[in-house]
Amino acid sequence: MNAELAYRPVKKQTDIEFHKPTLSREDLKGVLECLVLEHLSTGEIVERFEKAFGHTFKYKHTISVNSLTAAYHLAFLGMGVGENDSVLLSSFSPVAALDAIFFLRAKPILVDIGKNSFHPDLEVLQAKLTEFNPKVMLIDHAFGSIFDVSKLNLGETLLIEDFTDVIGATSEKTAVGKQGTLGICGLSAENLITTGNGAMIVTQNTKLAEAIRTQKTDNSTKRSLGFPKFDYSLIDYQAALGIEQLSKLGVILERQRKIAIAYLQAVQSSRLETYFSNPSEDTFQKFPVLVPGQSYEEVERYFKSIRVGTKRVVEEPLHHILEENNSQFPNAERLFQKGHLLPIYPNLTKDNVQRIATSLRRIY
Repeated sequence: MNAELAYRPVKKQTDIEFHKPTLSREDLKGVLECLVLEHLSTGEIVERFEKAFGHTFKYKHTISVNSLTAAYHLAFLGMGVGENDSVLLSSFSPVAALDAIFFLRAKPILVDIGKNSFHPDLEVLQAKLTEFNPKVMLIDHAFGSIFDVSKLNLGETLLIEDFTDVIGATSEKTAVGKQGTLGICGLSAENLITTGNGAMIVTQNTKLAEAIRTQKTDNSTKRSLGFPKFDYSLIDYQAALGIEQLSKLGVILERQRKIAIAYLQAVQSSRLETYFSNPSEDTFQKFPVLVPGQSYEEVERYFKSIRVGTKRVVEEPLHHILEENNSQFPNAERLFQKGHLLPIYPNLTKDNVQRIATSLRRIY
């Protein structure tokens, strides 16, 4: 361990896991009732979840699916993305989006994130829009940091907004989840609310919603000769969990914000970096920190030695998957190579939060 990563050994500390889903007795009760009543297919509880989601966030159309990849696949299909069409996205965008692009044989156009930012620079994005005139652009709110795209001139490019990391966020200047032609919200185990796995597609556009529904296996739309339908439906017991999770989203957001404030205060009194630009509105779905001058492995060993679970900011940035030149993505590469995600979930105790905050101050 490098001498710059000094810390005081603490006896008999328990492990702080990187993540634990926020599940309550009510969550488990709802799922159990579905199983007892043998709701093992897609039915009225899925419909209730879609309606509750739409009502809560004021979306006209909500379509649930069983994975984030399925959501992107149907969204791209509904928007008419096909072979060789360009899709513009950040190197830190969800890999599920890239998989859906591969499936349709479309062409991903990657953009680096901005310096000291979790998001692409607006000027760079605008230049890419002008240069490539993509069919679709994807924007997301990485780590729960709100991204405002209102100053972009999209032209004829359609916009997908992935609001997974900022579901429930309120902003005075940004219509979170409604900036695009279509929105997507992931519902996996590490998201703010979960159905175990799954996602929600939302839009105000009736024609687009109908085009997406025709691609999905259910009883509401007929098959068209020669066109497949995809078995992407959520199951009732998953939806039951989603309904309960949705009802306590406000509590989850408030708890994570309090934890984040403790971390932000610790970062301010250290040499660490993080790039949340609007703490009063950001949701802090994840909390990345960077340690300048230290390798990822050195810092990882430090956190392991004090029994704090951490992870890389992403498993792999998209420019690695596409085997692009790392030098073309210097900011994304730096965040990937230096960034550590801290535990930030409502089940953390006050003592655990204090332990983590103290560990940040001791990195110097």
